[in-house]
Amino acid sequence: MPWSILENLWDRTTNTSNVITDVQWDQEIKTLYQLGISMEDTVQFLYFEKPDFETFKVWINHQKKNENTVADALSNVLSEQDLQFWDKNGYVIVKNAISKEDCEDTVEAIWNYLEMNPDKSETWYTRHKDQKGLMLNFSDHETLNKNRLSPRIKKAYEQLYNSAKIYKTIDKVSFNPPETKDFTFLGSPLHWDISLKQPITFGFQGLLYLTDCGINDGAFHCVPGFHNKINDWLNNLEPNENPRNKAIETLKPKPITGNAGDFIIWNNTLPHCASANKGASPRMVQYLTYLPEDYNASGEWI
Repeated sequence: MPWSILENLWDRTTNTSNVITDVQWDQEIKTLYQLGISMEDTVQFLYFEKPDFETFKVWINHQKKNENTVADALSNVLSEQDLQFWDKNGYVIVKNAISKEDCEDTVEAIWNYLEMNPDKSETWYTRHKDQKGLMLNFSDHETLNKNRLSPRIKKAYEQLYNSAKIYKTIDKVSFNPPETKDFTFLGSPLHWDISLKQPITFGFQGLLYLTDCGINDGAFHCVPGFHNKINDWLNNLEPNENPRNKAIETLKPKPITGNAGDFIIWNNTLPHCASANKGASPRMVQYLTYLPEDYNASGEWI
């Protein structure tokens, strides 16, 4: 157990004068992810409970997951056509990454966590304390953990990275209810989740559709192929232009539809966003990313 790394994280809650570097933060997040624990849950426990280190160790041992995703023996999930599509467009869909039954179990868990009734739309708009925009800080549940162990998802990431030396993140879910005359879309506009300082940190992102999602159901959007032109695009901006604002003003994202159980992986250099739900029921997704063992996101944020 990497207690020295975790002790540094714990110590900063009792000694606010301690300064953290980006490298330390990346290392701490990676350690927690490899234990199957989310950073959000950990920080919440530390700052609200203010435990001594022994109590923190007990909590870590209780929260950690003994997980083993067997993907090495699995046949390739992505075909040559899929890989060619990926090279051109920067995203790919893994069909039926998890079963419909597992999707239904996960959706039920989200409804229960939110204390909402799927048959009573008036309950969908009462905000839960763990909701922020579309995001719901809900990551520790047996169905979510089961989905993270999908061999098909891991194998797809291994194929795209061309490496088995990857680790998964422990991330949130998203709840996007239909718009009404009293409720408007809470999501972010077109954006990146990474710094745009070149060279851009190499990595991929992914989400699992837990519900069927057509064009009007709050579908994930991205700008296909932008990974092949982002460096030239950035280099051709005017000196004082903000690339994030420029993307919103000029780039046209495409909706990526899918069925419950389909998993979308995209290159992190693709600008992307969710969209307003014009359908009849909430769109739910689970986020799941695998990162290279040597992933390093430290440095200047642009």
